[in-house]
Amino acid sequence: MKPLALVLLSLLFCLSQAGVNKHRPRSAAARGQNETTNPCKAVPLDFVFVIDSSRSIRPNDYEKVKTFIVNLIQFLEIGPDATRVGLLQYGSVVQPEFSLNTFTSKAEVEQAVRNMRHLATGTMTGLAIKYAMETSFTEEDGARAAHLHIPRIAVIVTDGRPQDTVEQVAAQARQAGIQIFAIGVGRVDMNTLKTIGSEPHSEHVHLVANFSQIETLISVFHSKLCGGSETCELVDHQCQHTCVSSPASYRCKCREGFILNPDGKTNHLYSCVCRCRAGFTLRPDGRTCQSESDRPPHHGGRVLYQMGGRRQSVPT
Repeated sequence: MKPLALVLLSLLFCLSQAGVNKHRPRSAAARGQNETTNPCKAVPLDFVFVIDSSRSIRPNDYEKVKTFIVNLIQFLEIGPDATRVGLLQYGSVVQPEFSLNTFTSKAEVEQAVRNMRHLATGTMTGLAIKYAMETSFTEEDGARAAHLHIPRIAVIVTDGRPQDTVEQVAAQARQAGIQIFAIGVGRVDMNTLKTIGSEPHSEHVHLVANFSQIETLISVFHSKLCGGSETCELVDHQCQHTCVSSPASYRCKCREGFILNPDGKTNHLYSCVCRCRAGFTLRPDGRTCQSESDRPPHHGGRVLYQMGGRRQSVPT
């Protein structure tokens, strides 16, 4: 009986250990192994957060915004040759926290976000967009040169009506090639968000009821920025005809019969004048020729002929 009892005890011990291991958190190495099996396919970005830090945002909601930012950058590869991240917050004034060339690792960006302090002042959204356009997305502040076609992304998070005008400056920013995502929280006017965000608005303008729900947008951005989207889907390419994606870049292409203008985006109709060899005339299509002997009888013109040593012109 003793051997049987020992076997049963050993079996019970093994089962209990299996149950413990089943519920034990995975090690960092194990988690990393699984995470690397589904790597992010996002192209390099110049990515700037523009965060409303007005007094209407309560301290605990401000912390939720910071958590949202930290969670959003988790699926991005951050580095000098990958995605660069900058951030500014605004109230009555604009306070840049860090530029696109300040940090070179995800850990540094996370720490800087966690160290942010609430401004608790006004809501000068237009001023913040202007700063992002004129300063944050310049080469001096770390943005890559325009000819490299690195998508420039601005994510604006706000909870209130701007105290300044936004329509014109937002349009200028979009025209400058900045793709704007506008996130409204709470009682934000949807029309105001639409004047800020890029088109199509269904992809760039989002409104959530409260700051607890802002986390639901993580999956939206993951799908948009990290779901293998082509560059043409991420950047406001402004190609007049067709945008053609390439790794980390794009180019504009014309339809048949057009050629690209020097700006690399717009097109003009390719035109030429066709001429025929001697003895042939141009058909009405402007492209093909016909023998003069095949021309139909001509009426209503004039014909030149020789008579008595002189050239005469008479109506036909």
